Amino acid sequence: MRVLHSPINIAGGPGAISEGLRELGVESTLLVFNERPFERGFDVNLELRDTSRKSSIPYNLPKQLRAFLWAAPRFDVFHFHAGLTLLPRKLNLPALRALRKGIVFQSWGSDLRGRPASDVRYLRAAGAVIVGSYLTRRLAPRGPWPEYDVVPPALVLTDWQPAPTEPGETLRIAHAPSKRAVKGTDAVESLEARGVPVELDLIEGVPNRAARLRYATADVVIDQLRIGWYGMLAIESMALGKPVVVHLDEEAAAETEEAFGLELPLIRATERSLADVLAGLFEVRESLPELGRRSREYVEHVHAHTEVARRVLEIYERVMPISS
Repeated sequence: MRVLHSPINIAGGPGAISEGLRELGVESTLLVFNERPFERGFDVNLELRDTSRKSSIPYNLPKQLRAFLWAAPRFDVFHFHAGLTLLPRKLNLPALRALRKGIVFQSWGSDLRGRPASDVRYLRAAGAVIVGSYLTRRLAPRGPWPEYDVVPPALVLTDWQPAPTEPGETLRIAHAPSKRAVKGTDAVESLEARGVPVELDLIEGVPNRAARLRYATADVVIDQLRIGWYGMLAIESMALGKPVVVHLDEEAAAETEEAFGLELPLIRATERSLADVLAGLFEVRESLPELGRRSREYVEHVHAHTEVARRVLEIYERVMPISS
């Protein structure tokens, strides 16, 4: 079986799946339009100009057409990410269906969650649609396309070795907000103002390698506090053996624990409760290394790239029952 992942390596997730597939003996290639900030790795890079601008079409389209003509005869399964395909306006989908190719779409959150069905009619061409969580599955629109498969995001764990810490008299907290108000940085700063001995490392606009070194020195990492689920920051932090604070949708949490047979080792908080939760963690900081160890075990079971690749391969075999 030959698989093409394209056209974006969002947060390194598609690349991790592709690497996991290769370790399982599948011929898998990652093609990207371009390498974006903080997104790592590719096998083929088209080096397109800004695809959101119409003025880029005369430059980009010939490259995209050549890429499609190269890929169509070579691959059995086309695995598209974040609602994008090789050609503008998803013009390649009818041809791929006519060629009897396996077509898989994988959502990375906002491209599907909460959108009207009319925005994602292209999913009708898919043999399978993957979402990363039970929360996204519940919030995604329904239509005449396959029922959503829940497959958690993948991480190459050999790139993320545990870095446990023993909290001292000051609790070291790492926080990487995309928007400060959305992720609760103000609550952390108010905690400092209350005199609770915490040290905030605010990580913004930092390349992944440098950010990883800073996460590794933290006692606790704060992830997103509004969406209701954890993202790649949490997965990477858990891989480092760090306790993670995040807002979780309880229904999705229960479904996840039942599906994987594991308790979610995450510390629940909301924007409103964050300061009190962190103050409580300071009081029980001697228990945090054990929670970090359990966090690493959870990621090994749920997010390891080879484990995720096995789940994805089962979907491919369903979509493309006769493989070459």
